[in-house]
Amino acid sequence: MVYDFVIFDLDGTLIDSVGDIADALNRTLGTKFADAEVAGWVGSGVQQLLRGAGAVGDLDEIARSYRAAYAASPVKHTRAYLRVKETLRMLRCDKAVATNKPGGLARTILDRLGLASEFVAILGEDDVGARKPDPLIVDIARGKVGATRARTLFVGDSLVDAATAAAAGVDLCLVTYGYADPDAIRAAPARHHVDRFDALLPIIAPGS
Repeated sequence: MVYDFVIFDLDGTLIDSVGDIADALNRTLGTKFADAEVAGWVGSGVQQLLRGAGAVGDLDEIARSYRAAYAASPVKHTRAYLRVKETLRMLRCDKAVATNKPGGLARTILDRLGLASEFVAILGEDDVGARKPDPLIVDIARGKVGATRARTLFVGDSLVDAATAAAAGVDLCLVTYGYADPDAIRAAPARHHVDRFDALLPIIAPGS
């Protein structure tokens, strides 16, 4: 299969952002969670992040405080994973990002990392009005370029991403270096599993 369109999850797939997420969470809650603890709560939206951290009270208000703290310093620690930048530039197909982050924040982070120009769309849950694993974000991204399900690949690092691809009816590649337990990810059904981002090249662009 040669894919015309590839949709990437953001955190744990393209970028290692847990340091900045943990910093913002700890500033908001007055806690001292380690990055490794916070990593297990990333990927299902802010409310799930706060629940994982044991936040109590008005979660909507706490979420607003967290988002403000995160937006104030979103790329102090955040970096693209190994060979992400180089690999994206070698892929000639259309590419997009689908994340449960707010879309504006995702676009800011990717712009500051020098990656935003690689994508035809960078969509967050607030851009589409639904959170993964709802397939709407994939359907909207496909619609922007007229891509078929059969020639679209979704790349992610979590079981949420796996459920998103299944619901959207597109092929799935799971990366094992993200925030989920790698054994659980390797055991999850997917057309492809990779341990490094640049291992996507022979999958997406055979012969390149």
